[in-house]
Amino acid sequence: MQSSALERKSIVCLVTLLAVAIPMIFTACGGTITPTSTSQQNSAPTIVSVVPDSGPPAGGQVVTITGSNFTTGTQQTLPSVSFGGVQATHVTVLSSAQLTAMVPAHAAGTVTLEVANPSGGSTALANAFTYASTSLTVSSASPSSGLTAGGTVVTVAGSNFSSGATVSFGGSPASNVSFVSSTQLKATTPAHAAGTVNVVVSNPGGASVTLANAFSYGSSSLTVSSVSPISGPAAGGTTVTISGVNFQTGVSVTFGGFAATSVTLSNSTTIVAVTPEHSSGSVTVAATNSNGQSATLSSAFKFHSVDLLWNAPSSSPVTIAGYNVYRAISSAGPFGRLNSSTPVTNTSFSDANVQGSTTYYYEVKSVDSNGTESSPEGPVSTTTSP
Repeated sequence: MQSSALERKSIVCLVTLLAVAIPMIFTACGGTITPTSTSQQNSAPTIVSVVPDSGPPAGGQVVTITGSNFTTGTQQTLPSVSFGGVQATHVTVLSSAQLTAMVPAHAAGTVTLEVANPSGGSTALANAFTYASTSLTVSSASPSSGLTAGGTVVTVAGSNFSSGATVSFGGSPASNVSFVSSTQLKATTPAHAAGTVNVVVSNPGGASVTLANAFSYGSSSLTVSSVSPISGPAAGGTTVTISGVNFQTGVSVTFGGFAATSVTLSNSTTIVAVTPEHSSGSVTVAATNSNGQSATLSSAFKFHSVDLLWNAPSSSPVTIAGYNVYRAISSAGPFGRLNSSTPVTNTSFSDANVQGSTTYYYEVKSVDSNGTESSPEGPVSTTTSP
């Protein structure tokens, strides 16, 4: 009698693989497997395009390369990418049809792009990428002059400046060089003997350019030589051009000890300032650099005003609430009221909005409690000095 236990049997499927580089189909326990051929794994890549297709000789751009059959190796090695024979970095395979790479530095010109898979197979695309010439230039230095002691903050303008660029004046390195943009640098001048010197900008990559006779070192003394115009209203607001020598960035200006409401440094010899409100009379104009140097010009500017006085009526049938003051530049008018809608309660008025060398005509009208004006007294005229 046979045992009740089931007889266990194992079926082992043995397969012998032939080492040939052709597709193979074999049976394994009733199933079929079709492995990838070695020839498919080693298919050569192709390049269709590279975007962008140009950049600076310094490299550093990340480009996208489109094509086919881009692969990684069995150990996750990456395809090799080169531009004009120079190896690219930061290669990333996005798919079998696309990868990215960082362009290496190369001399200006159009070069061949090559991609090689780690498992074998490579391709090249001629004239695929252009290294555009990026000429370093210097066009100006502003201000264009300063003290022999140095310390002038200069804005250097040009093109293709790189972060880390250096600046020198007459062969001496500037301090506090800051990269503002590819077209602008700021630098503080070093000390140098009096005279005109070259300004040199050098990029970190070694490119250098010179602007001849771009900066002048002059006397260390600060001077104020003239002011134009020489007068304006006591109310302020006159735009004045101040001429002198060795004005620096950060210069301040005062009129009779009162700070100008606006100061703009045009260059080392010219300042544009707006006068503050000030009592009438001639005042000293002072300019002070940020390093503490100061220069003055006595009686350089005159503030104008016209002071009016009148007598109240000795008798009046109505109560006088105040007075309205009117001005014209012709005795025939038209006359415009100077005070606000509220009448002047005193018998005096100061007109602080007058120019020099000008004749003005004034009228005064009394106003009763109902706002009714009397006939005008005047006109009286006055001419301001220059």
